[in-house]
Amino acid sequence: ILPHDMYSGGFLGIAQLLRMLLLHFFPAIQQIGDLAGILYFLLNIPLLLISWFRFGHFFFAKTALCIVCYSAFLALLPIPEGLFDETIAACVIGGLVCGVGAGMTLTAGCSGGGEEILGLLCVQKKPDFSVGRIAMILNVFVYGIGLLLFEQDVVVYSIIFGCTTYLTLDRMHLQNVMVTMLIITKSEAMEQLVFRYAGRGVTKWTGVGAYSNEPSDLLLTVVSKKEALHLRKILREEDPNSFIIMDEDVSVAGNFQKRL
Repeated sequence: ILPHDMYSGGFLGIAQLLRMLLLHFFPAIQQIGDLAGILYFLLNIPLLLISWFRFGHFFFAKTALCIVCYSAFLALLPIPEGLFDETIAACVIGGLVCGVGAGMTLTAGCSGGGEEILGLLCVQKKPDFSVGRIAMILNVFVYGIGLLLFEQDVVVYSIIFGCTTYLTLDRMHLQNVMVTMLIITKSEAMEQLVFRYAGRGVTKWTGVGAYSNEPSDLLLTVVSKKEALHLRKILREEDPNSFIIMDEDVSVAGNFQKRL
């Protein structure tokens, strides 16, 4: 996005705006390198301290490693020249790549810092939210400032990039995608596998096959997509003849724990 003079959203966008402000008043500091990476790291320090207490030491350690890598790459890697001639192509391809990368870190139980940590904190309080939605709300303010500083075309293309990034992120963050699983099986106590490997509740009732006239158990549960992929493999190994229906991105209300 930088070769097309766009700017990122979220905390990285804030770091880019601060870099521009500092370079305006202190031009000499550009000799240090790309200040966006350094500023991004400094902005993340308060959120890292909060994550230490809210998400545990393991999450903190992995997130700190991600932030250090992000900051180092931003500061040290040179800006490429003209990977895409079309600005809209750069927006979409860049957004997809960034969204996939950020979603992979969240799925792995850590984050790249910034709005991702902020999003996880908000989702803990209100499960209906997602990291991508929180980031887009934050970007309303970032891009609003951009309207005052840049040309409108730059802001519009930056918004396209940001929306593509965070929509992709929400699809890649498998813990954020809720899945209904309907399991039809003749094996006994298959619900125990759901209890053991997913830690979710199950509604169970008995049905009869219309063709075979044989009884079957019907198990209904709601899990995250990450849990569903793992659970489906285990269920098929236990009963290769089981029939499993999965419906993604359902809305859940009631006593359901969203695990991030």
